[in-house]
Amino acid sequence: MTRKAFTLAVPGADTLRESDFPGIASSNKMADKFERTGLHAVKSERVDAPVITEYPLTLECEVVEMQSQPYGLRVLGKIVNVIADEKVLDEAGKIDAGKLQAFAFDQMQNGYYAIGEKVGQAWHSGADLMKK
Repeated sequence: MTRKAFTLAVPGADTLRESDFPGIASSNKMADKFERTGLHAVKSERVDAPVITEYPLTLECEVVEMQSQPYGLRVLGKIVNVIADEKVLDEAGKIDAGKLQAFAFDQMQNGYYAIGEKVGQAWHSGADLMKK
């Protein structure tokens, strides 16, 4: 809130263990929580927020608005820069979700699931429903 900036990082499956750990440990009881992961944070060049160097994708954002909601604080941001490791780019220099090896948390099963298999084409897979 004070810095009016944040980063949104997408870890790859190769850092699953290190990414899971901060959800297990409390900084109140473990002062070296981040250091134990072996990850490294550096200051973003664009915003006043950290970038984890081992993560293949980071969005650097400026805070546009903060809204108090009954369930918590909603933060709206403007992406001012995208940092992507070359290993996750396609031949045209665009981010390839399959190469990203991102994962998602499923709270119902308490599991992590890999993301990356293309299962449809955006703005095309449902186009036939326009004819009805």
